[in-house]
Amino acid sequence: MCVRTFFNFHITAKMNNLPRLLSWLLHPIILPALFAVLALNGDYYLNNMLRPEAVRIIILVVLIFTLVIPALIFVASRYLGVIESLEMEIKQERIFAVTVIGISAWFCWWILSNYELPAYYTDFLLLIFSASAFGLIVSFFKKFSLHIFGWSVIVAAIAWYIFSWQCFSVLYLALAVVLTGVVAWSRLKLNAHTPGEIYLGFGLGLLPVVVLVIL
Repeated sequence: MCVRTFFNFHITAKMNNLPRLLSWLLHPIILPALFAVLALNGDYYLNNMLRPEAVRIIILVVLIFTLVIPALIFVASRYLGVIESLEMEIKQERIFAVTVIGISAWFCWWILSNYELPAYYTDFLLLIFSASAFGLIVSFFKKFSLHIFGWSVIVAAIAWYIFSWQCFSVLYLALAVVLTGVVAWSRLKLNAHTPGEIYLGFGLGLLPVVVLVIL
């Protein structure tokens, strides 16, 4: 009986830790770099003509400006007391997070644009910046899931790249949607967000592509 109780407790503890683990493993801060790798391996004719050093520059710039610098800013801000938690639970912290993400994406786009790269290699950064601008405005009035917001931008970016360059299989889009669902489940299980905040985050991430299609 004691063994069974211990086993059940152990399994329950692991199941309770799973949503938190998924939230960290699928954190939106990794997504721009992940998408850059995906784009560089997409079925786009110029990918076969890029020199290895050009590939390294693109990945390095995206990594530094969308992952390393924002991560350092967030950690330093937590250490200095600018934010109380890396979970970004209060309104001011979320406004700060969206601002950092948007500015980082814009600087990354600006640097890569100086190399006169085709839009294929930089459009996803403009989508992130545009979505961040919408997200920043909404953050002043309403809370939404930053995790789902980030994944929604990636879903929108994959859809846009399929529509514009036919460079990805639809399976990539399906996988991104499934992973977005997994992240949504983990955030709800952690009681980090309400269903409404999940839906709002998803809608905000899609908004730039919806605007592009309408225009």
